[in-house]
Amino acid sequence: MPRIAIISDIHGNLHALCAVMEDVQAEMCSEVVCLGDVVGYCAYPRECLDYIRSLNCHVVKGNHDEEVAREDFCRMNAVARAALKWTREQLDEDQLNWLSRLQYQRVVSSLFTIVHSSLDFPKAWNYIFNANDAKAHFMRQFSPLCFHGHTHDPKVFTCTRDYQVGEYVDFLGDMYEHGRAEFRLEEGIKYFINVGSVGQPRDRDNRACYAVYDTDTRTVTIKRVPYDIEAAQQAILAVGLPEYLAERLANGC
Repeated sequence: MPRIAIISDIHGNLHALCAVMEDVQAEMCSEVVCLGDVVGYCAYPRECLDYIRSLNCHVVKGNHDEEVAREDFCRMNAVARAALKWTREQLDEDQLNWLSRLQYQRVVSSLFTIVHSSLDFPKAWNYIFNANDAKAHFMRQFSPLCFHGHTHDPKVFTCTRDYQVGEYVDFLGDMYEHGRAEFRLEEGIKYFINVGSVGQPRDRDNRACYAVYDTDTRTVTIKRVPYDIEAAQQAILAVGLPEYLAERLANGC
């Protein structure tokens, strides 16, 4: 059985995506799964989209993918709207159609489920920040394991057989200090794991973030990957995107 890389929220950050994919190879992953928001915010939406398509991997739709494909930016703030308007102008009809056809949720090889936000109402793009937010999701999670993104903040939520929902935080120290944290999945517990963001982390750690799932050992590793943030910032400014989008990459928030 394979080691599977789970990536999410690339947001047009090609520098971060390339660094992560190089790390994916070093981790000897045989598959990649993408949890959406390939585009938006950064300067390389076309290139990131083509990269993900070239992998021929499982992908689900993120809210930025949906908004840019529909040209409906009304639910976004002013900065996000500006980025999505520019992003749409960079994509051709084939790329927009590909984004529009993405599913909201998928089951991967009968092993786990993937969704961008949550399974209880995936089209609502709910933000799952804490265990209380995750309760409605677990009512719709029928597989032992589900991966998601959307908040750009790595977290692990758990649910026991009697629907006691909690948050597992023991891995966080190792992740921030050593750049990786591994934990084993226990039988009888459902896991809802946020893999963080490749292209725009928001947990005060500016390194790209993704996860590796080892199906043999039933372990999940959350990894941080340094990348050329300054080059990504310069690219954002060069194409005329809002300066704030460049600043937040360095701040990790």
